[in-house]
Amino acid sequence: MISEQISDAANSHILVIDDEPMNRALLEDIIDERYRVTCLESGRQCLDFIEQCHIEELPDMVLLDINMPEMSGFEVCQQLKASAKASQLPVIFLTALIGTDDERYGLEIGAVDYITKPFTESILLARIQTHLALNEARKIIEVNNQRLQRERNHLEQIIRCMREDNRFVSDNLSQLISPVEASNGDIILSTLNRFNHQHLLVGDFTGHGLNAAVAGPLVSSLFYTQNEQGASALAVLEKINNELYRKLPSQHFLAATFIDWDKHSRNVTVWNFAMPDTVLIKADGSYQKIASMSVALGVLSCEQHSPLPTSIHFNPGDMIFAYSDGIEDVLNPQGERFGEQRLKALLQQVAANELSLESISTEVEQFADGEKIVDDLTIVQLIADYSN
Repeated sequence: MISEQISDAANSHILVIDDEPMNRALLEDIIDERYRVTCLESGRQCLDFIEQCHIEELPDMVLLDINMPEMSGFEVCQQLKASAKASQLPVIFLTALIGTDDERYGLEIGAVDYITKPFTESILLARIQTHLALNEARKIIEVNNQRLQRERNHLEQIIRCMREDNRFVSDNLSQLISPVEASNGDIILSTLNRFNHQHLLVGDFTGHGLNAAVAGPLVSSLFYTQNEQGASALAVLEKINNELYRKLPSQHFLAATFIDWDKHSRNVTVWNFAMPDTVLIKADGSYQKIASMSVALGVLSCEQHSPLPTSIHFNPGDMIFAYSDGIEDVLNPQGERFGEQRLKALLQQVAANELSLESISTEVEQFADGEKIVDDLTIVQLIADYSN
């Protein structure tokens, strides 16, 4: 497909730089049969010519001698590559210098090829044609990448708008959300139904970025619509699981923690679907883990799916923490994971009001010490407050 888009080579403009009139005349005679040619006699003339060109008027290639008075071809190439306007311009050295060190250096500073004199006319033309085609292909790829990025940005904006919902209930909640991309696969949904049950879903879709984010609006819509209709927590979960199973590819699923807080009975029911342990820290400081006992949502059909709950009494001052695996999986330069124990210590500090939830992100970044964090960081804190 790219070859079909490459422009007519006859329109290509070659800039020849050589201080010897005979060499310039020879090259012009060879190249002029196929391309437009401009010949200049010094590196300074080359740089001035490029400086005066508008972007759309730049030549398509520079054939550059090395041994020239005042400014060598190496210096010219370095200045071209340092220029924002001409940095992508293909440079081919055409020189009498045959040393391998010279050739290596020329390629290291940005030349696409290095041809020694005397040269064979057919080989010179073949190399020019090849590098013109490669440069044209690079331009096409660059244009296509820019178009794809614009489309991606537009799609991300649509997904963000679809995920935002004014039905979100933030009562008794604190959140830490640190995505690695504009669109991410972690979701937090919360609402209070007509029976005074607060339903909370903390989820982590397979993968990262846009691929992981696309199903978020579907889950959000199902979650809030089912709750508005008075569905039980189990019915909400079954609906989400069934729709994900039917509509998503088999390798795409949702790990999730679902919490049903009955504020009348002060009981909490927790379903953990392939997420890290949900953590309960009691008002007295005791620490309890609620492990995953069910596969991720969307993996099994409704007939096969039997989610297993854990019920706990949620006393005033108790706290529940649900989080995605991105935090524990962060690595430092030595390849060491942040891990469960470090996170446990931080959560205990948060529960004791010695650390804010948002500060966990800073602690994780300091641990990473410059290593790239490749997954979204998400934690939700639910506090047992019955004062309202």
